[in-house]
Amino acid sequence: MGCVEATSQQVPPITVPTHRLTRYLRVRLEVVDGNLRWEVPRTLLGVVPAGVRHVLVPVADVESLDVHRAVRPFNLVVGALCIVLPLVFGLWWIAAPLVIFGAWVVLVSLGPRLDAATRSGAEEHANVCFSHQIDAELYMTAVTDLAEQAR
Repeated sequence: MGCVEATSQQVPPITVPTHRLTRYLRVRLEVVDGNLRWEVPRTLLGVVPAGVRHVLVPVADVESLDVHRAVRPFNLVVGALCIVLPLVFGLWWIAAPLVIFGAWVVLVSLGPRLDAATRSGAEEHANVCFSHQIDAELYMTAVTDLAEQAR
């Protein structure tokens, strides 16, 4: 256990935005006292902040950490509806703001996602910005190495 504590101090915390269009929404990852701690923003449609979700996973319990591209289908559909419905129904007085909002939601619904699986079968995820995907991958590699050392 002493090896994990000494090594965890060598992995600095990382904070990355969830998307380039929502730089105000940030994911924070850190290793503290042998635990991987995530602070993931809760959002409405990936755009409106609605609190923070805190996740705490023992490093030794981490089975796999991956970064891959993902699509959030609900957000994609809602964004597309915000673009199409005002045009179909002729609601020109609200079309411009809804089309802008819909395009924003559609763009935010696409992007990389961090996925963590534990040995007990639990899964956690967090969205990250395209431009910070490499930073997240490097951090996940360091945490995976810590998990292997802890076992």
